[in-house]
Formats: sequence, C-alpha cells, structure tokens
Amino acid sequence: MNNTQQERYNLKYKWTVSKAVNTYGYNICTLFVNGDKVSRCNGGGYDMQGTCLGDWIERKFKDELLQLKETFYGLTFHNPNWQPPLKIVEREKENKSFGLERYQDFYKQSSDLPTEKHTIPLIEGACGVNSVEKILNAIGYKKSCIDYDNGIYLVEKI
Repeated sequence: MNNTQQERYNLKYKWTVSKAVNTYGYNICTLFVNGDKVSRCNGGGYDMQGTCLGDWIERKFKDELLQLKETFYGLTFHNPNWQPPLKIVEREKENKSFGLERYQDFYKQSSDLPTEKHTIPLIEGACGVNSVEKILNAIGYKKSCIDYDNGIYLVEKI
C-alpha cells in the first residue's frame, strides 16, 4: 500500500429521480465517498449500487486490481491500445452495424486476469454488489453497513 492510500472510506448512496428531457423519471444512483461525488448511473433493472461501487473501485484501486492472481465474476482487464477491427469500422460506415459488434469485440479482446497488454481494469457492477464486494475483499478491503436506510457504508482496510 502506498503512503497516500487511505485505509477508511465513508460511502453514501443517494437516490434521486431524473428531470432531464431524455431520462425524465429514471432513477439516479449517486455514490459519494468521503463527501465527494465519485460515480453515478441511471435507469433501472440492474444493480445500480454495484455499478457505482464498481466504477469507483476500478479507478481508486487500479494498482491493487492489477496484482490479482485469480479471476472474479464481473472483473475484466482491457488493452488501452485496443482498436476495433477495420471490418467493423467499415460496417459502421455503411450503417450495417450500430455499435454492438464494436462492443462485443472490445470484450472479446479482454482478459480475465491482468497481463502486460491488459492493464485497464473494468468492473461490471451490474452483475451485483455482492460480486463487487468479493473483488473489494480480494484487494484487502471490506464494506460494512452503518445505516442501511440512509445508504451509509464504511470501506476499510482488512
């Protein structure tokens, strides 16, 4: 652990409803860590708390994630120099592909473990907050509920 790394984080989830034109009425989940807004997502039908938590962990604990030697559900590692294949780019230019093939190739080219080439961790938190918490535990932290009704949690070094 480097000297600048904290050992305790206060997490608070805040729930609101969108008033924006294209997302009016959608749920919004925002994650605050130590009072700072660190992640948000909107919509529904997936684990929004897991998504926010995963987004924060993948950025905050990148170095720790890159040390993992076992696979975890929802965690993949990506090549920062990935480029879509030319055939996909051409299909997009011809309006025969609308992004799904690009998205599929991005994940097809990923790795379940970090490698010299795969150095960007991504956590798909929509797979569930419990899966994200397993990743958090693997890097030496645990999440504890302080006040469930108000969405307040503590993440601390084990």
